[in-house]
Amino acid sequence: MTQDELKKISLVQLEIMDEVHRICQKWQITYYIIGGTLLGAVRHKGYIPWDVDIDMAMPREDYERFREICAEELGERFYYLDYTQRKNYLPPHALICKRNTRISLKHDHQNPRPMERGIYLDVFPLDNAPDDPTLQHKQATALRRLRRLKDYRLFYSYSNKRWKRYAHYGVSALLSWISVTKLNRHQQKLMQKYRGEQTQYLCSMASGYPYEKQCMPREIYGQPVLLEFEGREYYAPARYADYLTRLYGDYMTLPPEEKRKANLSFYSSVEFD
Repeated sequence: MTQDELKKISLVQLEIMDEVHRICQKWQITYYIIGGTLLGAVRHKGYIPWDVDIDMAMPREDYERFREICAEELGERFYYLDYTQRKNYLPPHALICKRNTRISLKHDHQNPRPMERGIYLDVFPLDNAPDDPTLQHKQATALRRLRRLKDYRLFYSYSNKRWKRYAHYGVSALLSWISVTKLNRHQQKLMQKYRGEQTQYLCSMASGYPYEKQCMPREIYGQPVLLEFEGREYYAPARYADYLTRLYGDYMTLPPEEKRKANLSFYSSVEFD
């Protein structure tokens, strides 16, 4: 993946994000930029220079409204994708993709059944988490076990070693009797276990970050505030400094040079029709 290709990816992601922002403003849907996207907004006023990615999150009710609205609002330029729309879909969250583009990730070329998707941004649900630390630990453990089972069930390996890939495919074949759709539904049920309860915590349980870091007092998210991102303004958590400290510690200090390589090798190829 060349720097020029990464630049094209970032421009398309911004095009998608602008459309999502428009829809959310029109329909009064609450969203927040999160993770590395938020870190980039605060520290660089845009993308982290070595990271091409946009992540956002919505409270569960807004997340589900957004899915319904997308069917009408996204039009012909973009499309919404989640487990309800495609068999053997792995992520427990949604993607908003640009039509007439195709992007391949680092491990796609070595797998016989890669997931097809256009250039995309990630949309994560924010779910209620219990106040009791023991119940938090119980929920986190159940979600980790289910995610591990899904990883083995799907015919997709992240290892560069051939013997590990074939071992993974063998386990996948043995687990083929398990419905991926049912696993996804069970995962969603686990994530929404405390829906409707007045808890003090919100958690982005579909994120790649540990549950324990993502489980935050809901006032950290609070009323969204606008932050600059690549010459635009997108909504961020009210106490974004507290959010970033919980995830990254001293977030304003740049990592060592050798660690500044996140997405530069994450994507392997991109196509534009």
